[in-house]
Amino acid sequence: MNIATMIKQIASQGGSGMGFAVGTVTAVDKEARTVDVQPLNEDAPLLGVNLQANQGSTVGVVQIPRKDSFVMVGYVADGAAGMVILCDDIEEVQVVIKDTDTASVVVDENGVTMNGGKLGGMVKVEDITTRLNLIEKDINKLKQAFTSWTPVPQDGGAKLKAGVASWAGSQLTESKRGDYENEKVKQ
Repeated sequence: MNIATMIKQIASQGGSGMGFAVGTVTAVDKEARTVDVQPLNEDAPLLGVNLQANQGSTVGVVQIPRKDSFVMVGYVADGAAGMVILCDDIEEVQVVIKDTDTASVVVDENGVTMNGGKLGGMVKVEDITTRLNLIEKDINKLKQAFTSWTPVPQDGGAKLKAGVASWAGSQLTESKRGDYENEKVKQ
């Protein structure tokens, strides 16, 4: 059964005390977690429509619709309270498990931010693995130079210097955060 059919069934159940309206979002208040909606049937605007069941809460799952997008609002028959049920264009989704920054996810056009994003972008595992392997190979070359070196009395280290010359001549480039950071996913 699709959503439209379910909504029609709910709406057709007389005496349920519920009503539904489809309209466009005319204003969004992210702080209050409400929107204003102009119904498509040109009824009076629905002001301060809740985006979640408990308007005073800062936890839960909240879809914040984009201004001028379509939404479906469910409301009690007297119109005293309403809540956005469906959105066709979402500006942002917030998921907060606890009333702290330690269990939250925000998804918007900039990407995904987990737990406030204080740690920066997510590590690109393939890129960081490639970089670590390069460093490990370089260290192994140095180890090989030392293990293959045999001290020669009275040469002042000339044989060691010759043995590590090729290794010392090839410098590693310094890593930059952007080489391995996915800025679209922050943690």
